This record gives sequence, structure tokens and C-alpha cells, in this order.
Amino acid sequence: MVCPACGETLELAGYEAGDLLDCEACGAVLRLLSDGTLELVEAPPEEEGEALWGLTAYGEGEEAVLVFSDGTLEEEVRTLKADLLEALRRLEEGVGEEPPKEAEDEPNLEPDYVTVHVETDGGPMALRRILFPGSPDLLEFTLPSGSVYQFPFREVQELLKPILL
Repeated sequence: MVCPACGETLELAGYEAGDLLDCEACGAVLRLLSDGTLELVEAPPEEEGEALWGLTAYGEGEEAVLVFSDGTLEEEVRTLKADLLEALRRLEEGVGEEPPKEAEDEPNLEPDYVTVHVETDGGPMALRRILFPGSPDLLEFTLPSGSVYQFPFREVQELLKPILL
């Protein structure tokens, strides 16, 4: 089966009708239909001030409140604005808390991602900037619950800038 958004071939083994899956090539969210075809799941219309589907944010005093959603589940995380601003600055500079890691078996000259951690109301949250050559510049959030969300790094910066400054 191929992705209806980009034409990339997808492996559907283990998926059942109604399951959602992501196209790794273009990031489209797809639903497997009962006839074996794939349907592009449309993102809900953006609300005013919302720059990214799946992430909303607002400030509450000294805290930033991030609300993550995959379209069915919503998770709220609270962290200090100053801590989140510092974490984004470090990711921008490519300075993480851990040595840069490589995502593949063959070594390359560039790091594949840089990680920083931010303390939240539910425990530590990992922010990982993915720097894999030839791929989009992504920011991955691993929440204290274990959920993982990915967004374009620059778009997250733009969304959070007015809240954190």
C-alpha cells in the first residue's frame, strides 16, 4: 500500500481496519480502512492563535502550559517558562545534556540528535532536536507519561516565543 499524500510504500503488517499510522516519509496521519486502503486523516481546523496541530500552549504566571494531542488523547504538561526557554536555547545552539547520539549503525560526522531535560509537574520531560542529515529539523517531546510527539523545531519556537518572553 502507498501513502495517499506522498506515494511512499508503507508496510501494513500488524495493522487492522481503523488503526491510525504515520507515514515516516511525509508525516501524514493515515487510517487503515476495512477495504485495505488508506485514508488521509485531516487535522482539525486550527483555532485562532494555534500554530501547530497537536500542540497548544499558554502562559500561567511563571509556568508554561503545553497541551499535546494526537486527535484522540490530550495531555497537559506544566513547566517553568525560564526552564523551557533555556532548554530551547540550548537545543538551538546544539548543546545537550547527553553526548550527541547516532540513530543508525553506520557512524557519520554529524550528531543525529541533541537532548535536554525539563522538569515538569509530572516528572522530567525530554526535548530532543533531531538533526539527521537530509531530514526535516524536528523537535521531539517525550512526556513523563512516555508519550512522544514530534513537531517542526522552528514552528515550535514560533509558537512558544510569545509565551516564554
